Amino acid sequence: MARQGVLITGSILLALALESWWGELADRRAEAATLASLEAEFAATRGEVLRARGVHQTRCNAASALRAMIGQNVEDIDARSLGTLTRDGASVTTVDAPMGVLRGLISSGSLELVRDADLRSSLAGWPSRLDDHREAELYILNVIRDQWVPWLVANSVLTEDWGRGDAQPPSPSSAQELASIVTSRQFQNLVMMQDYYCTFVLAESEQLEVEIEELRMRVSE
Repeated sequence: MARQGVLITGSILLALALESWWGELADRRAEAATLASLEAEFAATRGEVLRARGVHQTRCNAASALRAMIGQNVEDIDARSLGTLTRDGASVTTVDAPMGVLRGLISSGSLELVRDADLRSSLAGWPSRLDDHREAELYILNVIRDQWVPWLVANSVLTEDWGRGDAQPPSPSSAQELASIVTSRQFQNLVMMQDYYCTFVLAESEQLEVEIEELRMRVSE
């Protein structure tokens, strides 16, 4: 009877051990699948950040060219270039990153599948980091739409349909009109504002890309 008791106890312990082993194996498979999905999502996010940066770069190149234009003689400024550059300076966008996998893991509590506590903490904080970046982009977008574009339209540098792909920027009708635009304090303030925001958003975008790539590498290990 004693031996039978030992066998029964051993069988129970073995069954529990096997159940625990299979559960651990299932968790590790789930973790591997989760990390693979996150890696793909971060790769897509990086691509979206680069797309948005391209739009920002177009605006920033225009701002730099306009800033250089301020110091030129009015006779050396091409009116058509002024219109094109101001239109490019109105180019705005925000990062629209895919976040379905990570947000789903966080909301469902499944992020606990990731065993690395430091990585888990970084992943949990990532949506807030991305939201902060988007808020900065939205602030700049609103400034451009509320200040840059209205002033340029009011002064006939941009037309109402400036955002349409085939829209052509108007040309100032005279050298005097061109001079009044380029030498106005409001125009110069707007250009300087653009230049400042460009420096900020490009640096922020580059830093964001670095952080994305670091996270992508960590989840792929």
